[in-house]
Amino acid sequence: MSGAGLIVESDWDQLGAHLAAYDEQREAIIKRCRDMQKLAKQAVYTLHRGETSKAADQLNKAEAIARELLPALGKYPALRQGSYAAAVEEYAEAMAFAVFLAEGRLIRSDELPLAEPEEFLGGVLDFTGELNRYAIARATVRDKAAVQRCRDLVDAIMGRFLKFDLRNGALRKKYDALKYTLKKMESTLYELSLTEAMGFKMVSEGAMEPEGGAGGGEGGDEE
Repeated sequence: MSGAGLIVESDWDQLGAHLAAYDEQREAIIKRCRDMQKLAKQAVYTLHRGETSKAADQLNKAEAIARELLPALGKYPALRQGSYAAAVEEYAEAMAFAVFLAEGRLIRSDELPLAEPEEFLGGVLDFTGELNRYAIARATVRDKAAVQRCRDLVDAIMGRFLKFDLRNGALRKKYDALKYTLKKMESTLYELSLTEAMGFKMVSEGAMEPEGGAGGGEGGDEE
């Protein structure tokens, strides 16, 4: 003991060892979470390009990293907040997009057991942004049915979130952006409907023109 028996040195040595081990694990988790996030982001990009097999491989690798880190998180639960939670949200977002493209529905929380409830919800809210990008891409090829499906899903998600009493924080901020995403989708769908209606009107009016077009009938050049 030191300081006339005021401090037990061995006790403080253990505390120092704990802090050193914690910092070491923290740095290792942050590094691996960057890899996980990168894979999830790549999967989203790949899914937008229609490369589902490649995206599935990227998502499997991201999941493997998440599972690899679970023992360390079990020892140091506080390390879940921050990098790991953000990486899991990114993974949940990509998985939600993959399931929607494959089955046209929202992924269930029990299909993502690695994600805590708030991580799952954060991933779903991020997914709606990718859904908006997808809807715009489908609108460029006049796929109104696909745009409608996207809008309906976002509207359904909004309806469920309205039942929650969210406290201020990251999840609340993401939720606040949801209504703008829905508004953008509704505008896209409205513009697509107008374009479709105008196209139909032009075709209808064209069908009423006399054969040969205006002034183009036989004898049109007679003096």
